[in-house]
Amino acid sequence: MFETIVWCCHIRTDDLRGAERVVGRLAARLDRAIRIESYERYWKYPELAELRLLSPLESVSSEAALLAVLHSAWRIATPWSLGAPGSEGEFDGVASANAGSRFTVPGIEWMEFYIVDRQ
Repeated sequence: MFETIVWCCHIRTDDLRGAERVVGRLAARLDRAIRIESYERYWKYPELAELRLLSPLESVSSEAALLAVLHSAWRIATPWSLGAPGSEGEFDGVASANAGSRFTVPGIEWMEFYIVDRQ
């Protein structure tokens, strides 16, 4: 069963409060809940924060999980680069502003999702 979508992102913000505002805007765009699991400054570019976010998924099949995640991801950015399905049933995708992706939520520079089958 695919239980959770893990989102990792780099956002332009000065502090946790700004990150929470960005996540609030993300929540308004998504068709599912989202919460911050971790927040820290991005070591490579100090003007960015690195967030790990979680959303419930609860899909039984890999096809349904991928469709649900893409439906959510397209509400945030386009286009996404998708990775090949892994041997453990995992999927991932990446969107990056410096590679031509456009984000619907201001402040996001880079975002990745991944899901893993929790058997």
